[in-house]
Amino acid sequence: MKDNVIEAGENMTNDTRLQYNKLLGKTKDLIILQSAESIIQWDMETMMPPRAVELRSQQLALLSRISHKLSTDPEIGQLLKHVAANPEYEAFNLIEKRNIYLIKQNYEEQTALPEKLVSEITRQQAVTVNTWKKAKKAQKFSLLKPELEKLVSLTKREAEILMKVKQTTNPYDALIDGNEPKMTAVQIAPIFTQLRKGLKQLLNKIQNSSNQPNTRILHQNVPVETQRKIATILAQTLGYDTTSANAGGRIDETEHPFTSGQYDDVRITTHYYPDDFASSIFSVLHETGHAL
Repeated sequence: MKDNVIEAGENMTNDTRLQYNKLLGKTKDLIILQSAESIIQWDMETMMPPRAVELRSQQLALLSRISHKLSTDPEIGQLLKHVAANPEYEAFNLIEKRNIYLIKQNYEEQTALPEKLVSEITRQQAVTVNTWKKAKKAQKFSLLKPELEKLVSLTKREAEILMKVKQTTNPYDALIDGNEPKMTAVQIAPIFTQLRKGLKQLLNKIQNSSNQPNTRILHQNVPVETQRKIATILAQTLGYDTTSANAGGRIDETEHPFTSGQYDDVRITTHYYPDDFASSIFSVLHETGHAL
């Protein structure tokens, strides 16, 4: 988190400003810890040896407990009460008020969630992802099903709790809110229904067209090392630096592409298929967008 605090109105007392700055300081500590957690999650997906999964799941669970303790520090609640309820709150600018709102939201959600549940979900996520890789390779959903069921069960418990905190009408909306604030399944459903209808019509038109392109070029063999060079050039062209002495990014290989990290350390991954080089190109473009 950057330390550039925008000044509030001239009438704000030093005490109120001090309380606000303490609130930001605690939030900064939390974000730094979460950035460290994201790096070991990245390592789990890219570099970690197979036998390390059990230890890694315990490491992530421990970090989630520490993060939960930082998030639910009673002093945060006291500082929020002091700042938000203070008449001088109106002297804060829009960015500062938004900071206070988001800190308060996170505090209320985390204090409602039991530490044990938070830890169990994090540990189970690590185990489930590792099992998914094995199941995908073996093409056996039965390998994944037991671990996936455990994760779904834990997530349902989390959703039931967050539903009350977020004041949603159902657990699923509480989970949606974590990624798309104030959006509900009822609002989303018509959008995807309309999209599906239009896309099916377009797809049928393309598939039934007499003018079919020759797609052989997309399936010619391109060595993985060559694809790595293409990925680097694409990212660099878009402004995502992975090669200079001041680079803040990396491109690594994993089973499924993702973006991880924050601020000055944001990493992306892709997957290379020798007979389908376009797959990597699209994933690098997509993840570079997230990274930027």
